Amino acid sequence: MELRVLRYFLAVVDTGSMTAAAARVHVAQPSISRQLRSLERELGAELLRRTASGVRLTAAGRRFVPVARDLTLRAARGTELLQAVSGHSPLQFRVACPNSTITHLMAPFVAELGGPFTDARGCEPDEVYERLRAGDVDIGISTGPPPGGMAVRRLGGRRISAQMPATHPMALEGNGDLELASLLEHPVIVSSRASAVRRALDTALYEQGAPLRPAFESQSEAMAQALAAAGHGVCVVADHPQFDLSVRPLTGQGRPLAISLYAGWDPDHYAHEEIDAAVQQLSSWLMANDGGRKPGSRPGGAPVPPPAPVDDRPVT
Repeated sequence: MELRVLRYFLAVVDTGSMTAAAARVHVAQPSISRQLRSLERELGAELLRRTASGVRLTAAGRRFVPVARDLTLRAARGTELLQAVSGHSPLQFRVACPNSTITHLMAPFVAELGGPFTDARGCEPDEVYERLRAGDVDIGISTGPPPGGMAVRRLGGRRISAQMPATHPMALEGNGDLELASLLEHPVIVSSRASAVRRALDTALYEQGAPLRPAFESQSEAMAQALAAAGHGVCVVADHPQFDLSVRPLTGQGRPLAISLYAGWDPDHYAHEEIDAAVQQLSSWLMANDGGRKPGSRPGGAPVPPPAPVDDRPVT
């Protein structure tokens, strides 16, 4: 089974026709057709059904597509590794993570330290590890650990805070930690129930027997901050402040309220050790910089307390 023939097969699958596939891979159409027939004989199964309107996958073909993609992907990654080891090119890792993680972690990390992360693809937290399984990326970073069987490292934690305009009564009280119960005296702006921040908030309030009745719910933490800046209430977010909002880190019965970030990857990845080293570096940077903001600083120059330490030991 030759890799180039697998690439021809995938080109046909992706384009839907032999002619379009031939144009994509720059090989004559009769040659592609002949080599795919040879592949089918080698496998002992018909993969593609030729029709007057083009080609379509058979049941066996549909089962074979993920196998072909995995083989070609692993071959490409193996080539990348050998080129990196020989010094011809650096290792480059692709990451899937929520958009806020790109903004507050991945982009600042790369800007300060450079590689080895060269692409970050934004998606919903519950889609991260699906992208990883599909082979679209090398590493997934989300607010929950990956499914069993994947390599995993806990990167650290991000404090959840209440943010409000500087003229708000809670901002005028100071900038120290704020107990959750104090929120219930004011209109609260929160993210949707699918977010890790909202789940942590709801859980902490449930434990105190004080269910939340939010004034606004927003899919975007940036929009929650914008609503707070416009005077509609106090927003509860893990993102760093915007719009010159004041910050009060939240606690629940004296315990810091935080969300965790986890990195997961395929333990059989050709660069498993290199990924583990890169993730460890990312974890150290996160804890030192609070996800991109130097401790003790905020927009406008007003001081904020450094984040409470969060355990970042590897998950075994």
